[in-house]
Amino acid sequence: MSHARPGPEIPSRKDAHVPPPRDSGQGREGVERLPAPHEDPSRHRRLPRLVTSVVFGLLCLAGFAIMVNGLLGAVLVFFGESVLSALVLAVVGVIGFWLLRRIRPVRPPSTTFSLLALLWGMTAAVGLALIANGNLMTIWNTLGGLPFGEAWGAALSAPVNEELIKVAGVVLIAVMAPRVLRGPMDGFVIGALVGLGFQLVEDFTYTMNVIPMVGGLDGPATVFQTLLLRVGLTGLGSHWAMSAVAGTAVGLMVAASWRPGRRHGTRAALLLLAAMGVHWFFDSPILGGVTGTVLKSLLVFLVAVIVYFVVRHTYRSRVRRALAEEGEELGMRRSAAMALADRRGRGRELRHVANPERPAVARRQERLVDFAEDRASEYRVPFRE
Repeated sequence: MSHARPGPEIPSRKDAHVPPPRDSGQGREGVERLPAPHEDPSRHRRLPRLVTSVVFGLLCLAGFAIMVNGLLGAVLVFFGESVLSALVLAVVGVIGFWLLRRIRPVRPPSTTFSLLALLWGMTAAVGLALIANGNLMTIWNTLGGLPFGEAWGAALSAPVNEELIKVAGVVLIAVMAPRVLRGPMDGFVIGALVGLGFQLVEDFTYTMNVIPMVGGLDGPATVFQTLLLRVGLTGLGSHWAMSAVAGTAVGLMVAASWRPGRRHGTRAALLLLAAMGVHWFFDSPILGGVTGTVLKSLLVFLVAVIVYFVVRHTYRSRVRRALAEEGEELGMRRSAAMALADRRGRGRELRHVANPERPAVARRQERLVDFAEDRASEYRVPFRE
């Protein structure tokens, strides 16, 4: 039930116009107002962001160099097969990139930082994981013998190394662009994109490793068979899902301004451990064979889906509530304000506006949504001069 004042002084919402947000920095009584979207509450942190950006770029370059060093020989020998594999995975990557950005409610994340997340997974995460996993595999083979290392080496190495390295990219992006990664929902999507990049390169690596194992005969058929298994059989619950769960933990930390209390710190730790746990189970020799592999993939997918819907429900509820409260203060109808939380709702509201006015109304919608998304970050510390 709306409690808007009768006869507001600003224009009626019947024409679907979105009134411009108030210029005053004062909010409702007893409530801190967040800065307007165009304001930067952390100008004094430009140097740390610059340093983080440089580190991010250098690690991506280093990871790419390590990856090229390991794959260049196979690519040159089986060039046609490598091109075929890259083309198939490029199609998979485009579809996955679109879907993972699309699942973020309200509006998709920044295209630039979505691509950077993908880049981290494809370069830095892969390259650093190759070194870390190789060293740890040597340790397990030495301590437990070759049979133990072959059976359990991947399960004891990859869950720790790969998940920490992948989630490090999410942390770096959170530092570089605080307005891109503001909470658990953003952490889930950015983490999933990092995992997607990692998964694409790993699938390419598998095709290059399998071709010489079968004697280099009928390379195209080997590429399609390998990708059918890697994408069709296990792609549903692989690195993108594991990293999405781990990225949600980073989102919780960001929403708490990196100072979570015991309860939220525990939740973040459990999410990271969950990502490592399902990764360990996926790589372990438990439940071998095709059936076991499918069941493992479904478990990873199920864990990611549960985390997603919990985070999505909380996020959408907070955005809608923030829009309703802000719209009420601006004299908007409650239903019209809450409609801005949905892509179709914003488009529906714009269709009620004359064409010449639509660009201005769309900009006002974006400002309201941006403000609502800031307020939806539950544990964000209010900015003070």
